[in-house]
Amino acid sequence: MSSLKSIRFILAGALIIGIGCAAFFYFTFRSGLIPPQVRFFDIWIPLVVVVFMTILIRATKTERTFHFWESLIAGNLMCWTGGLLSGLLLWQLSSIEPTAFQNFLQSSIKYLIESEKNGPENMKMKNLPLVIDEIRQTQPSFLIWDEMKIKIGYSLILVPLVSLIFRRK
Repeated sequence: MSSLKSIRFILAGALIIGIGCAAFFYFTFRSGLIPPQVRFFDIWIPLVVVVFMTILIRATKTERTFHFWESLIAGNLMCWTGGLLSGLLLWQLSSIEPTAFQNFLQSSIKYLIESEKNGPENMKMKNLPLVIDEIRQTQPSFLIWDEMKIKIGYSLILVPLVSLIFRRK
């Protein structure tokens, strides 16, 4: 029975992560050209959700133990599923309202050109026009895999730390 309760918390956490990260991307880039690196500030959304959902899952267990691996599995499922949901939401939002996605692409191009102008000579790209052309041709479906990669990266860093903190012997 507690496994079913855990699944509900995991799915609720994934939904919150997915909607939260998609909303962060959408409202951030909808406002204009912002450095693309700002996307990594959404790390707080999975962190807070994983912490609170881990606390809830731990509180519902009747046994005195809460193992590291239980938290690891729950946190990873939340992050990975949340990344998938976030990517799917952004893909659909971009097909309805492409402003945020277009601003993201234009920001990527703008800040790539600026870094090339101001960067050291030995670090400059030889194929910059090709890279810019590739960015311009990027389709909104790119966001599905990109969000998944980012959230998998978060899960490799955040989830083991949270799992260590909240385990019970």
